[in-house]
Amino acid sequence: MKKITWIVASMLTVGMLTFSSCSEKTKNSAEDTAEAAQNDAKENIDDAKSDMKDAGDDFKSKFKDEKESLKTDIDDSISKIDNKIEEADAKMDKATAKEKDKWKERKKELQKEKEDLKESLNKLQAETDEKWDNFKSDTRAKMDKIKADLKD
Repeated sequence: MKKITWIVASMLTVGMLTFSSCSEKTKNSAEDTAEAAQNDAKENIDDAKSDMKDAGDDFKSKFKDEKESLKTDIDDSISKIDNKIEEADAKMDKATAKEKDKWKERKKELQKEKEDLKESLNKLQAETDEKWDNFKSDTRAKMDKIKADLKD
């Protein structure tokens, strides 16, 4: 009886070891899973690179559009200042001595504002992406001040 028990126990042990060890099918399945995970990771990396490139392109496009818009606004403001300077010149021709001094002072102010805008325009050409928002808000503030001043 002991012999039979030992034989049965041995057979069960050998059977369990045989069935619990990795079969060729299990090895292939594990390799396929690892390969699929590697391919998914490569695709995700490629997608992330593409998304980053698209975001960079969008930013550059927006930056360029805003820069062109601001340049146009500066050019328009300079043109308006030139018109006001011409008006001041015309009024000086007809004004009394006291009024001429007032118009000369106004003309100096307008020329200073025009120079400030030209300086901003020159800076605009050299501004980097990092400084863009600060530059844009500073220049807009100058233009708002000038527009309010021109309404006089």
